[in-house]
Amino acid sequence: MRGFFKSKQPNRYVDPEVSPISQSSKSQNSTKVASLMESRQNLNEQSPLLIFKTMTNQIIRQNVGIDVSKATITVAIAQKKLDQSVVIKSTKTFSNNLAGFAKMDNWVKQFTDTQIAIHYNMEATGVYYEALAYWLYERQRPTSVILAKQFKNYAASLNIKSKTDDIDARVLAQMGVERVLSFWQPHSCQMRTLKQLSRERNALKDEQIDIKNQLHALNHSYRPDENNLKRVEKRLELIKQQVKEIEQDIKNIVEKDTQLKQRIDNVCTIKGVGFITAISIIAEANGFALFRSKAQLVCYAGYNVINKDSGTSVKSKPRISKKGNKNIRKSLHFPSLTAIQHDRNMQKTYDLIYDKTKIKMKGVVAIQRKILVLIYTIFKKNEAFDENYFQKTA
Repeated sequence: MRGFFKSKQPNRYVDPEVSPISQSSKSQNSTKVASLMESRQNLNEQSPLLIFKTMTNQIIRQNVGIDVSKATITVAIAQKKLDQSVVIKSTKTFSNNLAGFAKMDNWVKQFTDTQIAIHYNMEATGVYYEALAYWLYERQRPTSVILAKQFKNYAASLNIKSKTDDIDARVLAQMGVERVLSFWQPHSCQMRTLKQLSRERNALKDEQIDIKNQLHALNHSYRPDENNLKRVEKRLELIKQQVKEIEQDIKNIVEKDTQLKQRIDNVCTIKGVGFITAISIIAEANGFALFRSKAQLVCYAGYNVINKDSGTSVKSKPRISKKGNKNIRKSLHFPSLTAIQHDRNMQKTYDLIYDKTKIKMKGVVAIQRKILVLIYTIFKKNEAFDENYFQKTA
């Protein structure tokens, strides 16, 4: 005989095996289990999607694009995510001075992820970018300086036709997260001073030529004014005196550094290359500190050859790009003419090119390139020029 238990309700007995309370508990438990199984199944089905969305929202690169003008800098922050999408977080304008740089730095920290490296890039706008570039470099911020032509081509690839400070900053910010840009390295203090002096001398020499032409025209004109002639002659004498002072300043800087002086003396053993030419090229190239090969230097100076050949209709003649430092090319013009006259190896190279093309300038440019490579090699090796070097090693 089965036992019975008293229920909580009076005068009522229930069988524990068929108790409504037990049935309700079982029903509730089964419902919970089914609900849990269903939720787990839904979670398993949704987890890959949730994980994917979480991963794709992860920031992998961030960049600060800066459009620089004389008085202000317009700054934009871009972030690139794992799904390759680019988001512009914010833009703002600051003063182009030390106080503005500090405010920009605090503002950038508010909109960037401190766990991800921050890269800065800006367009090379005259000399207005230099203060900010040096400020960022001194604080060890990775910085890139973009050439105007490079920035213009990238903006054209995005089909952007308008041009404002805000748009330029956004384009620079996006360019920084989509492209791998080389870091900007400033000139050393010594090379920067030599570069400034060299460029000042070149500017004065150009002005001297203009004044000489002006004086020549006045002397051959009808009844020139004497006071006018005196003023022009005084200006010409002043420029000559300033050129001498600059050359003396350059010599004083070189004399203080015995290693630099020795290297420059070796470079000057190249036929056609004098002290001023050597200083101009070495200073413009920052002592060749950032060049790892001759090809890089040739490209930096704009001597790299470019071709345009496509299909049957586009067949242009090869030419140098000229997309480089024009001061180096200008400094090498007269040394190349001298080398052609006094160096038999250079003369053979020139004659070979001229016989093939019948274009004198192509031969001259080829000699300029050879002299540039020679200067780089001799300066790096710190050896004197040997005209018979290739004959000895053959």
